[in-house]
Amino acid sequence: MIEFKGKKVLVLGAGKTGKSAALFCKNKAAIVTLADEQSIGEIDEHIEKKIGFFSHLACNDFDLIIQSPGISRQHPFLLKAEDEGIAIIGEIQLASFFAKKPIIAITGTNGKTTITYGLGHLFNTCKKSTELVGNVGFPFVDVVENNVENFVLEVSSYQLEAISDFKPHIAIITNLTPDHLERHKTMENYFNIKKHIYVNMNSNDYLIVNGDDPYMSTIKKENHDFTLYEFSANKKVKGIYLNGDTVYLNIDNNPTPVFLRNDLKIIGKHNVENIMAAYLAAYLSGCNRSCLEEGARTFEGVPHRLEYVATLNGIKYYNDSKSTNPEAAITALQAFAGESLYIILGGSSKEVSYESLGNYLKNSNAIPIVQGETKDEVKEALNKADVKNILEANSVKEALLLATELGKDGDIVLLSPACASFDQYANFEKRGDLFKEYVNGLK
Repeated sequence: MIEFKGKKVLVLGAGKTGKSAALFCKNKAAIVTLADEQSIGEIDEHIEKKIGFFSHLACNDFDLIIQSPGISRQHPFLLKAEDEGIAIIGEIQLASFFAKKPIIAITGTNGKTTITYGLGHLFNTCKKSTELVGNVGFPFVDVVENNVENFVLEVSSYQLEAISDFKPHIAIITNLTPDHLERHKTMENYFNIKKHIYVNMNSNDYLIVNGDDPYMSTIKKENHDFTLYEFSANKKVKGIYLNGDTVYLNIDNNPTPVFLRNDLKIIGKHNVENIMAAYLAAYLSGCNRSCLEEGARTFEGVPHRLEYVATLNGIKYYNDSKSTNPEAAITALQAFAGESLYIILGGSSKEVSYESLGNYLKNSNAIPIVQGETKDEVKEALNKADVKNILEANSVKEALLLATELGKDGDIVLLSPACASFDQYANFEKRGDLFKEYVNGLK
């Protein structure tokens, strides 16, 4: 553990995470500077504020730099600090130095938040106290000294860039598909950063991976001290898997049925995978099967992830605003396979290909409505895939009104953009909240 008393700590980035990290270090008697290239706002008077480009700061004035997730490790200031041997960590590693209870960390491209909240629900059902933190919107440092039985962290690739000693007791990798390539540039870089989640784990720890994801098969070939388990919706694995309508727990090559898919409240095969991963992690954390089975049956999912909104004039509306890449949109479409639906696509670009989405839509009953900053880009990809009946709109609201006008009894209108939200909204939550508001305004 780092001794903070009297140490000069620079926190880069004055968002929610950066401010929490700065205050935490100040409370540990560090001499703290909080820097941001934009405004900082109110902060403890004992924390020095530096506003403007980081180039005016001297790396060697500090003993430790804490990197906020929004700042790339390839930022010139951080590259210079690294060259000069200055320690650089992120907020989750900072908090983990003070964690006295086990950490369960979840990463991957899709499904992280659902698994995180699913675990929280399972622990709550089993009467185990926990804190849900990290990429779900709550800084780890804010709660790390709370008296709970474990911590559940959703960890993004941005957060994993800034760790070296972080060690969860249980780690979950959901899957890996192209995402955030505007920052990580290549899939190889993206995958290597995701691997940071388990590099410090030992023989007392567990890694749970998606047994159906091709990238995860390479992890199985590596030499590790920890125990590796899988979850799968398509085959028998060591861990937990779906066979027909039954989910089996298979820890010691003795498969045991634990719950039925049809008993779940959540929609879609991908959500069966998510609750299986959460179930296995909770079981390895000491929860008994009876309470876990009740928890799995009663979990209702997470807002903005295939969230049912309303049925109006026979048309069902679903909010899947968290769908910020093509694979997430495909997963949503698969949940409604065979249904007649309108899917609202488009937003801000992540510099990914929409080819896979076009190929899926070509053979589906879905009618795409493209809108947003990526409207032309998405439309071009769908045209190349020979998708028929592509509709256009200028906004999510306009797309919703168009789908409502054209829809008929039994149809589904699905917001699953396959893109980030920043062209029109502050975040995917705001996009989803406004979509729900628009739908409810149709009543």
